[in-house]
Amino acid sequence: MEITEVDTWVLRRDLDERFANAQKWIDSREYCLVRVETAAGVAGWGECWGPAAGNREIVDDVVAPWLVGRRVDDVEAVHDDLVFKLQSSYHSYVPASVVSGVDIALWDACGKSVGRSVSRLLGGRRREAVRAYATGHFFPDVDELAAVRAAVAHEAASHVDAGFTALKQKIGLGRHFPRDVETDRALVEEDLALVEAVREAVGDDVTLMVDANHAYDLADARRVARGLEDLDVYFFEEPVRPAIDYYADLTRSVDVPVAGGECWAFQEEFDRALSETDVAYVQPDVTSAGGITSTRRVATLADSANVQCLPHVFGSAVALAASLQVLATVPGSPMLEFDRTPNPIREGLASDPITNDGDSVPIRDEPGIGIEIDRETLEEYAV
Repeated sequence: MEITEVDTWVLRRDLDERFANAQKWIDSREYCLVRVETAAGVAGWGECWGPAAGNREIVDDVVAPWLVGRRVDDVEAVHDDLVFKLQSSYHSYVPASVVSGVDIALWDACGKSVGRSVSRLLGGRRREAVRAYATGHFFPDVDELAAVRAAVAHEAASHVDAGFTALKQKIGLGRHFPRDVETDRALVEEDLALVEAVREAVGDDVTLMVDANHAYDLADARRVARGLEDLDVYFFEEPVRPAIDYYADLTRSVDVPVAGGECWAFQEEFDRALSETDVAYVQPDVTSAGGITSTRRVATLADSANVQCLPHVFGSAVALAASLQVLATVPGSPMLEFDRTPNPIREGLASDPITNDGDSVPIRDEPGIGIEIDRETLEEYAV
């Protein structure tokens, strides 16, 4: 099980139409994949969060020479050793996305080497399928807020028609759209109007979440939270910048459940969040929190604090497959964040794409993370 080769693949594809969250316009999809191969010719794949630049160079120049020769089944030991090595190298930060991509690839290769799914290696499966919520409902590239509401409400209704019983939409219009002079509403009120439009489009029986991508200061976050209570919102994700002190202030002053963790990494940071805030849901991402190893550890921490772990998922087929393996083991009643925005790389990268059956997604029990990479798609989008 000796590791003989570590390399990266960078994939990129421009989107036909850009869309926005509260912080930025998204006009492309780009991924840095990590590939680990053993002496037996078994290959595992992982995925790093964020732009390829930086991730690729650290993996190729720093991690790969160090990792070759290690045993692929020493996954957690390698994870911890790598965190220590990178902390020593970079001092002020640990490139968590690099640790994540390498860790996922190691778990995938380890599972394939022994013919078992990662969920089996993590200690066993609690479920064979998981409820999925359709994530999307980004802001379209239009000029008027009324057009934003119409487009997002139409998209939400289409997901319900496709069988989803839970949705997550974006709010935080202030960075991209001017105040509506006709209605003379403040932009936080426009955000609530956007949620109200979706609620009216999908009805009261659909579980509705909102994601602000840390758009607000504490005062506006409180104003929005009070409005969301009346719209029966299941959780309010990333209302403020991902500083634990801000979450502590907010979660103790609002009633709507607050979710966070997309921008946190490793179990120590989540331990602080669980100890010092009243956050209702934690959302580690396997591509940015430290891989499968750290995400599983966070799920255990959350369970000990009686808080549900709901992993954040917004990546390629690799991130989706890895997240499902963790979700098979998470205590409680987790849900899968199932990205429904246009993404040819996500759709084509797995030889057998992961799909939903109504509001449920099966969790595969094949070796590793449960997918094989489609070489034609890999080569088509490689840059």
